[in-house]
Amino acid sequence: MRRGPVAGTSAAAPLIALDVVVLDTETTGLDVRHDRIVQIGAVRMHGAEIDETAVFEVTVDPGIPIPEVASRIHGLADADVAGKPGLAAVMPDLVAFIGDAVVVGHSIHFDMAVLRHEAERHGFVWKEPRALDVALMAAGLDRELVDTSLDSLALGLGVTITGRHTALGDALATARVYAALQPKLLVGGVRTLGETETLCRRATGLIARQEDAGWFARPSERPDFALAVLRTGSQRAIDSYLYRQRLVDVMSSPPIAIGADATLHEATRLMAARGIGCVIVDGTGGAPGIVTERDVLAVMADKGPEASGVIVRDIMSAPVITAPADTYLYRALGLMARRNLRYLGVTDAGGRLAGIFTLRTLLRERALATLTVGDEIAEATRPRELARVQAALPSLASGLLADGLDARAVAGIIAAEGRAMTARAAEIAEGELARAGYGPPPADYALLVLGSGGRGESLLAPDQDNALIIAGDYAGDLDSPEDWFVRFATRVNEILDRAGIPYCKGGVMAKNRAWRRTLPEWLDQVRGWTHKPTPQALLNVDIFYDFTPAHVSSQAGAELAETLRTEAVEIARGSLSMLRTMGESAGSHSPPLGMFGRIRKDDAGRVDLKGGGLLPLVAGARAIALRHGVLALATPERILQASHKAGRSQADAELLADIHGFLMRLILTQQIADIEAGVKPSNRIDVNRLGHQDHDQLRDALGRIELIRDILRDLLQGI
Repeated sequence: MRRGPVAGTSAAAPLIALDVVVLDTETTGLDVRHDRIVQIGAVRMHGAEIDETAVFEVTVDPGIPIPEVASRIHGLADADVAGKPGLAAVMPDLVAFIGDAVVVGHSIHFDMAVLRHEAERHGFVWKEPRALDVALMAAGLDRELVDTSLDSLALGLGVTITGRHTALGDALATARVYAALQPKLLVGGVRTLGETETLCRRATGLIARQEDAGWFARPSERPDFALAVLRTGSQRAIDSYLYRQRLVDVMSSPPIAIGADATLHEATRLMAARGIGCVIVDGTGGAPGIVTERDVLAVMADKGPEASGVIVRDIMSAPVITAPADTYLYRALGLMARRNLRYLGVTDAGGRLAGIFTLRTLLRERALATLTVGDEIAEATRPRELARVQAALPSLASGLLADGLDARAVAGIIAAEGRAMTARAAEIAEGELARAGYGPPPADYALLVLGSGGRGESLLAPDQDNALIIAGDYAGDLDSPEDWFVRFATRVNEILDRAGIPYCKGGVMAKNRAWRRTLPEWLDQVRGWTHKPTPQALLNVDIFYDFTPAHVSSQAGAELAETLRTEAVEIARGSLSMLRTMGESAGSHSPPLGMFGRIRKDDAGRVDLKGGGLLPLVAGARAIALRHGVLALATPERILQASHKAGRSQADAELLADIHGFLMRLILTQQIADIEAGVKPSNRIDVNRLGHQDHDQLRDALGRIELIRDILRDLLQGI
């Protein structure tokens, strides 16, 4: 299968999907400036999987006598290297073997330093690869660790070493240590290349000793991964058209249809009269079919003059391959490229065929060339393939922002990818259960994405917020570990966690019983929240009412989700006490402003733009929307629609919507910079790095968030 869209050495690249070369050298001594290489061994890894068929092993003539003390360690004497090629002859092969991979090793900066000096000695151009040291990783994970030798690390991790002190033997041992460290890194919240580099920098004592030994390049030559303001000008430009438009914006509607008993002659006459390249075949008693220009040509080539009398029912393709109307064009084009389609059906919210999208509406080659994220999610069969897509999002977001796309639209794309990953995780889990003998789903269901993912406002600090709704007639035991849905939900959450969307720290996941219910159970739970709006109930309500289906078992599953939404909104609308409490809670969040309107920063010069900025807007919009029965999920739409229904100031509503987008842009830009620097993305931005215009606009925006309190008071009046 072709690889996903991740740049190999991007800081956002997840370890689970990172291609690395584990390398070791044997030398004439430990002086990196003067000693020479006598043996190189390397092995390729994909994530935590060692590819022992992809190895590099070579013994070279160092050009100087091998000291006896060195021979006693690696067993190579002058006689063993006599007649072997010199290093200059093998360096091109080594560089080709490494390629764009990250190099991993034990005390790898020693090996890099020796190679650097050897390259200079032989006049070879050496571009030093990005490197990770397992000794620094281990020391970063455990600050009390004293012995970071390869033997000690292997012993502590249960790794068996064979072929010690041969270059390939040590490389393989290091590869096994690196693989064994990855679960520990995951537990420590370290998932990406950049985060691993940051972890390694914690081992300051060990780094100092390596620097004293001359293992690092001069500072001017060393890669600088320090935190910097995002330089959007350095990002690859992205044609954002495909990321702005959805199928509903460009489809032909309604689809042109013909009866199933019509002849090919009648179908071609209709196509010619309407200037279209396909026709929908209806009246088959089942799912509609489609006849395209390709089908016409194939029948004519086969039947000749008799082709005109062929019945379209007999040559149509069914069912029509479709995508929902709100699908972004980049994702639709990815699907069409994967399935080799020229025409794609477009369905409405009820799953009915509402239109046709054709590549004739776009210049196909130009369109596909702009894809940063295509249809790789649909092709993924395991978590590391999904992780590649997750890791591509920072680069995609950066390019789209540089192209001038509004941050809210970028957040919508990130959210769409998150929902697609959740859907694919569900498909993978279903397939695994079927192969394991547990059969298909025993009841209709919908897997829901909650919170920012459901609102379409996701940024780059993801976690899982999902839930499961199951048909009310399900007779299984949702409390039993043996239940199909328990197994399913547990596996979905596990796949997403491994793919780079971590488990929710608050436990809002379908694998937990509180978020796995039948439709009647969900409605009872919603009534319980509204009757007794405790602080915990309010937290649950806040995240629950933003849900949207990511994956459904069938049309009946989609109807389950829609029924839950409409009935849950009506329940909330009738609970005045809960709405009042929600409004009071939303209005209690104060913007981070001090005396004279100065922005309050922490010791690191950062300010949390979620707690004092986005949260009152998002929570306030939710409360207002529920009060007025607004079904929109996006925060700006909730504010605008609810204000319109209540006859309130549209100018104020539009201002708050703009502030929401501005705050999202600041957070998203900071997250991109943090990810590239190996810093975990959050909602805290470095105010000191803002330009004067953004700084002044932020201060003004935070001051105007008070408007949400006024709107809450007005729109919740009478409660």
